[in-house]
Amino acid sequence: MPDDIIEKRSGHTQSVSRALGLLIQLAEEPDGLNLSELARRVGLAPSTAHRLLTTLQLDQFVRFEDGRWLIGVQSFNVGSSYLRAKDISYMARPYLRMLMQQTGETSNLALIEDGELVYLAQNECPELMRALARPGAKAPLTCSAVGKVCLAFMPRKDAIELVKSVGIAQMTSKSHVTLDSLVAELDVIAKRQFAYDNEEHSDGLRCVAAPLFSKGAGVVGALSVSGPSVRVSEPSMAQFGRVVRQTSQDLSKALGGIWPE
Repeated sequence: MPDDIIEKRSGHTQSVSRALGLLIQLAEEPDGLNLSELARRVGLAPSTAHRLLTTLQLDQFVRFEDGRWLIGVQSFNVGSSYLRAKDISYMARPYLRMLMQQTGETSNLALIEDGELVYLAQNECPELMRALARPGAKAPLTCSAVGKVCLAFMPRKDAIELVKSVGIAQMTSKSHVTLDSLVAELDVIAKRQFAYDNEEHSDGLRCVAAPLFSKGAGVVGALSVSGPSVRVSEPSMAQFGRVVRQTSQDLSKALGGIWPE
């Protein structure tokens, strides 16, 4: 790799590290800090600290009031998102275990984070051959059961805009290829209240998912069960769907969420 590219990437990494250092210091001072004190604490020249702070200010990670820099609302939003995900993951554990026991297949929790769907928890089934979605892995919105069920319960305009921004993922020959076909399925999913992934994400793998709701929010994610198609037959998918839907309703209620009529 050319030296100038390495140097540029190193510079970007250093800037990110310095900006995070500023946020950490401000998070420890509810009353904020003036520029000179903040720069001294993180070991930066005031001019460098000011440049980074003004960049963070543009995205509301910090704010400037009465001569002092303070933590901004976007930093609070990011922290709250982490705490919310942590709380939901903790509360979901017994429901995931129950799902696995009732279906005999691996159960999963996926939550929406910044327009993406991330797997946060899983209860593996005891079978040697099983479907795995490790915590931290991202689920494609248009060819996974968890993705489609979340899209189905978003305001339709928001769902379409999100799909247009990320594109339609064509992972297998069964994946959707057009927005029109996807939207038509979303209508069916919204009425049925659970979604199928019939080998759309991976050949030989099937998944069933239902939406999850929390207090003061719309759809926040989904619960699912997944397994190889040799065990998860097409006739059994509807039965799995009813089980997942009931479990999602129960967990949503525990979270203070309102299940749609």
